[in-house]
Amino acid sequence: MEKNEANFMNDYISAGQTVISNLLLHHYRQLGMTTAQLMVFLQLKSYIDRGMVSPDISLVAQNLGTEPTQVYELMHQMIEQKLMTHKTQSDENGKQSDYYDFSVLLEKLVQLDQQQMTSSKTATKTNQRSDVFDKIEVEFGRPLSPIELETVSKWIDEDNYSAELILIALQEAVLNQVWNLKYMDRILRSWEKQHISTPQQIDQQRKNRTKQQGNSNQQRQTKPSGPEIPLFKISDE
Repeated sequence: MEKNEANFMNDYISAGQTVISNLLLHHYRQLGMTTAQLMVFLQLKSYIDRGMVSPDISLVAQNLGTEPTQVYELMHQMIEQKLMTHKTQSDENGKQSDYYDFSVLLEKLVQLDQQQMTSSKTATKTNQRSDVFDKIEVEFGRPLSPIELETVSKWIDEDNYSAELILIALQEAVLNQVWNLKYMDRILRSWEKQHISTPQQIDQQRKNRTKQQGNSNQQRQTKPSGPEIPLFKISDE
């Protein structure tokens, strides 16, 4: 390796790296953050991560190719938007120093992530509800009445039966050629009493039932149907 390349590698390593969460990189605009503000954040973070809690704003402006006043304006906007705070701390000798804190930005990011998760769950539940209604109507060959719609809604909202469980109960009803919700309700209540709440538990119950029926049939087949007939050795006289 040539000397210039070696010097570059040393400079590259000693400069350190600034790590940013992809969550922030992909959703900063949803937090109300502009691209210019994000660049200021990255510049400040690059120094804070190396222990410079109050970086020289002139240096930050130079890196961004702008004026310090513009950087200060962007920082003021971020403070007003509660994306960062400017604090003062005292050392053991009572000397005060300023520093920049981005805890509020992370808190906003956490809140955004939670809101998106809640929205996603709500959308999923809405789609599952619609799917349950549609499949019941298809199997019954007719639209559900208002009372039937209310019954299915109660299964989901009050009884907290999962869409999967309701659809498996529908399969059971169809296999037994019983196309009504009362029969499905009895199935669901029976599972609830047995503390069955997942498709896996239903599958295991079916396997156990099949095994018990097989054992019962085997016992009936091996059981003698009449008195035993003794066998005698027949010999020539």
